[in-house]
Amino acid sequence: MQSSRVRLMLVALLGVFAFAAVAAAAAQAEEAPRWTIGGKILEKGETHFITAKIYTTTENPVFTLQTGLKTITCGAVRLASGVLLGSSAGNPGTNNEVIEFFGKCKVTGNGTGCKVKEPIKTRPVKSELVETEKGTKASLLVEFKPAEENVKEFTKIEFEAEAGGKCEVASTAVSGEVVACVRTDPKTGGIGELITLESEKKEATSWLLETRNGVSSVWLIAGGEGKQREIGLKERLTAFGEEATLKGVALVLLADKNGKTEETNWSPLP
Repeated sequence: MQSSRVRLMLVALLGVFAFAAVAAAAAQAEEAPRWTIGGKILEKGETHFITAKIYTTTENPVFTLQTGLKTITCGAVRLASGVLLGSSAGNPGTNNEVIEFFGKCKVTGNGTGCKVKEPIKTRPVKSELVETEKGTKASLLVEFKPAEENVKEFTKIEFEAEAGGKCEVASTAVSGEVVACVRTDPKTGGIGELITLESEKKEATSWLLETRNGVSSVWLIAGGEGKQREIGLKERLTAFGEEATLKGVALVLLADKNGKTEETNWSPLP
């Protein structure tokens, strides 16, 4: 009889310990940035279309891809396709998109009388919400990379010579990853504020994405656990066979399936 009571007590204690362990794990789980639309979190399996266009600033009036001696500029950007992907708790919101750069694209440093074939269309791209570092003072980033497994090439840019001109290079692959910081859309010109985890969690009809160069690591939260992810030399953006930078600002809005803009409030912070 005594042994039965002891066994019951042991079972009860084990149950308490197991519950405490689960509760502790839940308490320690990190909250990942996730999409919300109209005050509701976009859950795993849920999607919503998005659209984008260039946001012109004094510092970045165009999108600029630059290496040591070569520069490509384009005056416009759009999404050939774009969709927000919902996520479960503890996992970041993600996107799928195909991006097109166009609008009087120009190249310098690649011969004379050489022009860019438009539009410059990317492969399918996957992006996800990440942070600059661990903690509430971190700012919000979006990390873009080719969606296909083991593929590093974003796009291939082709050039053609005008009459009497010559291109030194007929085409170049653009490979690696791109990181953009999330900013508010002031709607009155100028650049908006950086979004940090301390920012008020409010929704808006549009957000700005400003490409950020020189990012060597990001804080990624998955499964409720955060870790520092290094962006090594092999993952950094390259063009013309050397390291490159991309500068520009895009305005991102919700859209219907036909790409028509929706005036609906949404946010990258739940």
